[in-house]
Order: sequence, then structure tokens, then C-alpha cells
Amino acid sequence: MNPLLLSTTRHFFAQCVFMNSIHYKAYDRLQKRQNLYKNITTWVSGSTLVLITLEVVVFQGFSDKETLNTILSVFSYVGLILTAISLLFTMFHKEDISEIKINHRIAAETYKELRDSYLLLIEEIASNESNFSELRNKSKEYQKQYSSIGKYSPTTTYEDYQAAQKGLGLDRNSDEEFTWSDKEINRFLPKKLRDL
Repeated sequence: MNPLLLSTTRHFFAQCVFMNSIHYKAYDRLQKRQNLYKNITTWVSGSTLVLITLEVVVFQGFSDKETLNTILSVFSYVGLILTAISLLFTMFHKEDISEIKINHRIAAETYKELRDSYLLLIEEIASNESNFSELRNKSKEYQKQYSSIGKYSPTTTYEDYQAAQKGLGLDRNSDEEFTWSDKEINRFLPKKLRDL
């Protein structure tokens, strides 16, 4: 068993675990934002419909023209304001979060697949049944895949990073970036593959 190859493989295994988690946290963050936008749009649209209904009811219910005109003017201004808010909100939030959200999910799933490949490679290294050259070639191939995934993945935020650390039980090291102690890596590994 080559301890350097094992150490590098364990490191990239932990990286894949973390990157899987961070992209799922980004997905969750964007899902919440998308729901908020949907709720705001629904509220503004619903309020506008209620206002239009009230205008019709008030128009039919009042015989005093002066009071009727005042009430209708107020309703019209409120309706105008709600329409302007709806228009501005739509203009400023026109980006389609769905595509970014799905790309985070794809990245997370791809990191999960690579994580499983690294797990199997750790098993192979520990078993001493494969030759070093073969194991080293697999390791290099997985590292290329890791780089490729990161290259084409959507960006994440510091909020996603902190949420991933907390979700993995690593929140005590909130400023530490992509360094792993053996203890932290062992948390992610099956018991039989810890401390090889």
C-alpha cells in the first residue's frame, strides 16, 4: 500500500463529499429564493385582483357620485402602484433560477458519482491487490474528472459553503478552505476504511 497515493485519494474523496454537499446547499438556497419570488408574485397578483373586484362592487354599491369617485380614485392609485411593483419585480428578477438550480443538482450528482469512485479506489489501494501503476492511473483520471466538474459547475456562495460545513458537522472550522484532517476524512468513510 502506497501511503502517499492513499493520502491523496482520501483528500479528493473528502473534496467530493464536500462539493456534493455544497452544490446541494446551493440548490436548496435557490429553491427557497424561487419560492419567495413565486409567493411575492402571487401576492401582488392576488392583491390586484381583489382590488379590481372591490372597484366593481363599490361602483355598483354607491349612489353618491362624489364618494364613489374618491373611492375609485384611491383604488385606481393603489392598483397602479401594485402593477408598478409587479412590473419592477419582474424586471429585476427576470433571471431563470431554474436552470442554475438544475446545474447545481447535476454538479452535486456528478461529485457523488466521483466520490463513490474514490471510495472504491481507497478500497483497492488498501487491499494491495492492484499494482501501483494501475492505481496511480485511476487516481490521475479521477483528478481530471474532479477538475472538469469544478470547471463547468455553477458558482457557489459563502452561505452555501457555511451551510455545507454545518451539514457535514464541520462548522467549527468555518474559515478553513479545502483542507482535511484525518479525523474529518474518517467521518465520511465507512468504518473499515478509516485509519488505513
